[in-house]
Amino acid sequence: GMSSSTTGASGEVVVSKMGGGIDVADAPHGATLNTMGGGIHVGKVASFAKIKTMGGEIVVDQATGSVDANTMGGEITINSAAGPVKAETMGGSITVREVGTSAQERDIYLTSKGGNIQLTVPKDFPMTVKITLAYTRTDHQYHIDQHAGLDVHETSEWDHSEGLPRKYIRASGLVGSGLNRITIETVNGN
Repeated sequence: GMSSSTTGASGEVVVSKMGGGIDVADAPHGATLNTMGGGIHVGKVASFAKIKTMGGEIVVDQATGSVDANTMGGEITINSAAGPVKAETMGGSITVREVGTSAQERDIYLTSKGGNIQLTVPKDFPMTVKITLAYTRTDHQYHIDQHAGLDVHETSEWDHSEGLPRKYIRASGLVGSGLNRITIETVNGN
């Protein structure tokens, strides 16, 4: 397929493909990566990472800036992040590990339309947390596991306003100063 790889004015790695995987080992000045279908892997990326695939998994080993990852179908794994993260998949699990001190603000938004989401943050990470787990299937026991002292509430009635009837498990709360806004949403996942 057609592929173009360029280095932007400020030194970021720019890759845009009609199909097939993308593998970037090191992007010290940021990366903008797009493919119409295929997995995307990034080793080390600083400054920012903007990653989009129409279908495939996204893996980032180490990010020191912001990450914006979007796939229409596949899992997203960010093994080490020291900045804000936005990760969206239409179907697949999301795993994010935030590291380091939280001197700079890091909002985190993780959403899947079908899959488990796991977020690990440093000890005493100051955050305002809002988690919404919707489920349409009753053959599974869905749950929110958390070690942050959040309030967890489950709805008892089926909500018919969004297509398939669904119930919700929600968790919210404040840790420390509440500096970082954490939003996690999934359907039929833990």
